[in-house]
Order: sequence, then structure tokens, then C-alpha cells
Amino acid sequence: VVKRWLRSAVCILACLAPALALYVATAPWPDTPDGLFHLQRVRALAEALRSGVLYPRWFPDFAFGYGHPVLNFYAPAFYYPPALLHLAGLDVIASVRIALALGYGLSAVGMAALLRRWVRPGAAALGALLYLVFPYRLYDLFVRGALPEFAAFLWLPIAALATIRWTDRAVRAGWDARRWDVPGLVAAVLSWAALILTHNLTALMALIGVAVLEVAFGLAALTKGRMIGARLVAEAPRAAGRAAVVFLPPVGGVFLSAFYALSALAESAWVGLGAAPDRQGYTRHFASPGALIDWGVSYSYPVAAQPTVPAPIYTVAIMALALLLMLLVRERRGVLAAGTALVTTCFWLTTSASACLWNATAPVLGRLQFPWRWQTLAGLALAFLFALEMDILARRAAELGSQAGSTRSHGKWSVGVQVLALLLGLYLVLASSTGLRTVPAPYQAADLTAAQMWAFDAEHGQIGATWTGEFLPHWVTEQRWAIGRDPSSPSQGGASGPVPSSARITAAGYLSERIIYEAATPAQLRFHQFYYPAWRVRVDGRPAPTRPTGDLGLLTVDVPAGRHEIARSWGVTPAGRIGRLVSVSAWAGIFWLILWGMRRRRSLAAAGWGLLGIVAVAGATDLFAHAHRASAVGADFGFVRLESSVIPAARPGETGRVTLNWLARGSGQPVIAFVHVVASDGRVVAQDDKPLGGDYTPASRWQPGELIPGGNPTDPRAVIGVLEVEP
Repeated sequence: VVKRWLRSAVCILACLAPALALYVATAPWPDTPDGLFHLQRVRALAEALRSGVLYPRWFPDFAFGYGHPVLNFYAPAFYYPPALLHLAGLDVIASVRIALALGYGLSAVGMAALLRRWVRPGAAALGALLYLVFPYRLYDLFVRGALPEFAAFLWLPIAALATIRWTDRAVRAGWDARRWDVPGLVAAVLSWAALILTHNLTALMALIGVAVLEVAFGLAALTKGRMIGARLVAEAPRAAGRAAVVFLPPVGGVFLSAFYALSALAESAWVGLGAAPDRQGYTRHFASPGALIDWGVSYSYPVAAQPTVPAPIYTVAIMALALLLMLLVRERRGVLAAGTALVTTCFWLTTSASACLWNATAPVLGRLQFPWRWQTLAGLALAFLFALEMDILARRAAELGSQAGSTRSHGKWSVGVQVLALLLGLYLVLASSTGLRTVPAPYQAADLTAAQMWAFDAEHGQIGATWTGEFLPHWVTEQRWAIGRDPSSPSQGGASGPVPSSARITAAGYLSERIIYEAATPAQLRFHQFYYPAWRVRVDGRPAPTRPTGDLGLLTVDVPAGRHEIARSWGVTPAGRIGRLVSVSAWAGIFWLILWGMRRRRSLAAAGWGLLGIVAVAGATDLFAHAHRASAVGADFGFVRLESSVIPAARPGETGRVTLNWLARGSGQPVIAFVHVVASDGRVVAQDDKPLGGDYTPASRWQPGELIPGGNPTDPRAVIGVLEVEP
């Protein structure tokens, strides 16, 4: 009992110490190229969850309010913990810092547990420390702001440990399914699914790494002794069986995450991601031999714009020592060779020597964009090699101490090893931290709003809180830098045709609307959202075909004359439907494994897995989604008509927000929409005057029959109107 208590205390301390260190290190929040984008996604996800939408594939307030399918393509798992913390009352930045810190601390425990399969606790602690402070990992957070990739470091050792445990026990059990380690298989599948849903590119590299290790182990088995041909015949069935066992967890993880992954793959042609990989893109980031290693004793972090990211100098020392030990020491030569092969492969893939492989597999490897991403996997392998080397040296030192004969000599050797370990650990921390320089972000948590995101995008000529427009639907033909401005050419932006008399929104949800529509002739109704095939529009309860119109590719539906009820909602694409079916099948398979193969805590595991399935079904069916009722206005200003307003309830201390829904009759003239909050005695106690449609939907962008939202903070009693702007 005492040992178990001590072991638990050590694990908790090993988690809390690095977690606290990272939480402190991220105050103030660092200014990075990508960090702001991920903070905005956390904010948007929290708003969706508050509206009852559990998995929003589309963020409607991104891209200047035209919407973006961010989580349809970008792995969503990282954003949920901070979004839930934000819903609990913390600000966005504090929520992200806590989530990152907890994942950072847990990764130390996971790495130490992985290393303990081969080495003693001291060496495992050193390897886990290297994994924590590996420069590329800190570069991800403090220089790039690649928060999901940084978070994926948590799942690499956990997935590796679970897969290795499952493989070892399954190989020993043979094809006798009754002896399989079912809990181990379930844990391995879940860890791979978590890795895929946190950062799919890291999962891709990990899968390739597993293949490299399997090839290395296979070659090692074939080259033992003579008669390689005969050994090949004898070992081939065994190697094939082992490969099937090894790849079962990642394949299961792919199936379980298919609800996300299949849509992301199949629908990438609909957005900027579908563009052919720019071969010159990744070749610009290949490291030359001179730039592969940072030869400084303390690591000098490159700026984010630098094309290459060097590895720390101790990489050379670890690799050299591994080769030396393989020559001089017989023990654990196989695992040393496997780790060396993985590190070598990872760094080879960061150099121009691997360009032929990158070009041949551009549809796959080209998605990585940056060859130096392979340092993610190299960091894991280097930590493994370092721990293994330290353990071998410690054992040799203990043997030398025992051979010395006296207890005093043995004690000196033991103390020497401990001092060396302490110095090495101190060096790892100092080498990775002394050269790290950060600049505080120029924004606070309160600044993280849609308006701030739009202003940032407009300033930098970008859209949707991305640098390359990878989520911009390809039906948008306008230049992305011009979307929040007047049309880039006179021939763009305009449209003509009959318009409805009225299109009054009666209820508005996060991804849905209900509208009462009236028109004397057949007309088009345009929504202020980019077209995407997942949008569904129903007219009087019947599905209506939709299409993109204009240079912005707005979602448009043709409506017959008369009065109609129109509903817009987010639906399921064919790829999404197949992905759901695959994930449901994987969920059912795991549920069956739990009921059939688990002997301990079967009821608890089945209940937990069943509850997760219920939540998933609720999210897929929008069971918890709710809409806000809209108040009819019907104020006609000629070229534009104020149809309705939506005022959601606000908690004490929050800023109330009203959304004004306008119907454009065509390209109008610039006007100011104002909301004045009036006290009971007639005094104007607050006001908000903005261009109708906001700063990034100029009147020249209005399309006939387009519903244009405009948001203003307000309280329940308000005076609303428009003011003409003199040319």
C-alpha cells in the first residue's frame, strides 16, 4: 500500500511540476503567427457549444461573417478542453494555458511510462525530461503558436505504449482470441483516435514511423545468422502476422475517427486545401547539411519566418553514443538499432536528399508542408535513445563498482552516476530555455472577438483566421484579400434580378434560420454565408436546390412567388454520412469487445462507452441545438429593409447583443445603422453607430435578395434606424 501511494505521489508530482512550469512560462501570452488563430477557434467553439451545437463543422462568424468550414477539415479535439473551461467562466487565454499545461504535464507521465518498459526510473525520468524540453516542441508553442501540434506530443508516447503492450501480448497469445488483451487493444485504438483528432499530420507521421520500425525489426530478424533466403521463407508468415497485430490499433483509430477524417479527405477539393501541393513549397524548407544542426551549446531558436528549423547539438552526441554502444555492447542492440533507424529516417526526411521521395508521394507527404515537422517524431525517438543509453551506462557503472570490491568504491560509482544524471538534466533544461525569447501578445483575452479577427484579416489581406486561405470554398472567385472590401474589379460584386418583398427571420440558431418569405414574382434569396454542399434549404418543408452566386459564391436558393416558410440548416454530405457509418461501426465493435473480452470493470467501461455514444448521437443530430426567437420590425428604407432583430438573453455582467437582419434590394449606398439604448426617462445611455452590415460588408458588396446580418451590443429597450452617408 505504501509503495502504491508513493508511486501515485511521484506520478502526480511528475505531472504537476512541468504543468506549473509551462503555465507560468505562458504568462504573458506569447505573440506568435498562428496562436491568435487557434484562440479564435476556441472562442468560436465555445459559442457553438453555448448554442447547443456539439460539433460545429462550420464557424459562421469567420471570414468576415461569410463563414468557414474550419472543423470540417482541421482536427477538432484540441479545442474542446479550453472551450469547456471558457464556458465554465475562464477567459479564452487562461483556458488555453491551463489545457496546454495539463497536457504538457501528462505527456511527461506518458513518456516515463513508455520508457519504463526498457529502463530504470532514473533513466526514464531523463528521457521524459528531454521529451519535455526538446527545442522543436517549445518552438511549436512559443515561436510558431502551433497549439494543436504542441498538444499532440501528449498522445505520441501514450499511443506508442498502448500499441507496444497490445502487440507483445497478442504475439504471445498467437491467434487464440480468448487470450487477447482486449483492454489493451481498446486503449491502443482510443489513443490513436485521440492523436488523429488532435493533429492528423502528427498521426500520419506516427503511422509512417511505425512502418519504419516494423521494417527495421524485420530486417534485423532476417539478418540473424546465415541462409537469409531460407529465413525469409520461415519468417515471412510470422512477420505478416506481427504487422497485422501492430497496425490493428492505428487502423481502428482511423475507423473510429472517420466521422471527421473521411470528410476532411473527401471534401478537400471543395476548399483551398484541394489545390495541388506546391512542390516548391516544401522544397524551400529542406535543411542543408550545414543547417541541419544548431551547433551552439545553448539552442538558438529560429524566427517563425526562417525556412528551416535545426536540431539541437546533443542530437549528434546521442546518435554517436548509440552507434558506439551498438558496437561495444551486445545487450539491447536491437532496440538501439530501431531507435537509431527512426531518428535517422526523420532527419533524412528534413533534407533535400529525400526530395525524390517527397515528389513521388506529394499527395501524401506534401500535405505536411514543412519537412521539419518530422522533428516531432524525432523528439520521441531521441528521448527513447537517450534514456536507453543512460540506463546502459548506469548498469555498466554499477558493474564496475561491484567489481571494485569495496562498498566505498561502489558508493562512489553510484554517486557519480547520480551527479552525472543531474548535470545532464540541468543541461537539457538550460540548453532549451536560455535561448528562448518571446514577445508578449499585443492583445488581451477581452479582445478576442469576431470583430478583432476581421480587423486582423483585413490588415493582413487574409481570411478566416488562416494565412493561406486553405478553408476558403473554391466557389469564391474573388481574391481573398479583397473579400472584406469593395469588389476588386467593377465587373465583380454586382448582380441583378427580381428580389423578394420581405424575408423575415423568425428564429436564428448557430447554424440555422427560419424565415417567412414573400415575393410577387419568382426570386432568389441569398444568405450571407459562403455556399457549401452541406447547407440544406427547405421551402415549405421540401428540400430546395441551392447554388453559389456572385464572385463571393453566396448560398442562394430560387423561391417561387408567394408566401413561403424557408428553413436553412447544416446537413450531412455523402462523405460525412459514410464517415459516420464507419465510426458507428467502430464504436459498436469496441462496445462488443468491452462486453466480450473485459473481465474487470466491464460494467463501468460499458457504461462510459455507451454514454460517449449517446453524446455523439446527440451531437450528430443537433439534439441540444436551440434557436433564438426574432422580433419582427419591417422597416423599409427603400434599397434596404430591416426585417427583424434577435436579442438573446444575457447573464448579469455580460454585454447584451442584438442582431439586426436586413434584406438588401441590390447594391445600395453607404449608410450608418444605429442602435441607441434609451432609459425610462428618455435619456440615451448607450449607443452604437456602425456601417450597415459592418465594416467589412460594404454596400457595393450587397446582392439583391441578400439577408445581411448586423450586430450591435444593446439592452432590451433601444431605438434603431439608419443614417445616410454623404459621398
